Amino acid sequence: MQDYKVINFLNPYKSANTFVIELNENDILIIDFGNFPLKEFCDWTTKSKKNILGLILTHEHADHCYGIDSLKSHYSFPVYCSEKCETNMRNPKKNYSRYIEDFETFGVKSDAIIVNDGQVLNFKELDFTIMETPGHSQGSICLFADNDKIVFTGDTILNNIKSPLCFPHSNKADYSISFKKIIDKIKSNTIIFPGHGESFKADKTNWDFYIK
Repeated sequence: MQDYKVINFLNPYKSANTFVIELNENDILIIDFGNFPLKEFCDWTTKSKKNILGLILTHEHADHCYGIDSLKSHYSFPVYCSEKCETNMRNPKKNYSRYIEDFETFGVKSDAIIVNDGQVLNFKELDFTIMETPGHSQGSICLFADNDKIVFTGDTILNNIKSPLCFPHSNKADYSISFKKIIDKIKSNTIIFPGHGESFKADKTNWDFYIK
């Protein structure tokens, strides 16, 4: 396995995380893109001579997909997401931008490639295994990589904060099933990169806290 590096860009709204995985000196993969200042991000990619291989959405909520269309107007790259995410991110009521004062009401217009549970995406020899994890949202997914040494969980598992299940399209029963799938796959040394908050190791986690 080649070396890779995970960089965190903190979005202004709710401190949502945009993760950039440096696969090598130039090629990058993006996980989520909220309302991080576009010019600042483009200046960074230009100065660092970065090539965007793709962007994967963990789910359809506005704080995780707001900036996709703007970024696509500057760069050409594929967007990957679940089927439910692809549908809901286009609807301002279902991505919740209609109800958030910090965002203009929007629906994502960019084309997306649908990914399914168990599918493996490969970027420069780094594999990402898709796990569909509905509950927090209908279109939530988690992304396991590097032989499950790292996982990007979106808002399904946060750092010592329970996943919000109060949205109109949240489902507690679905979340319980998804949660069990995740912890069955996670290893003791897995590093969790959540949609909000700092990354943390699974071996320090009290799993009962999240589900009770």
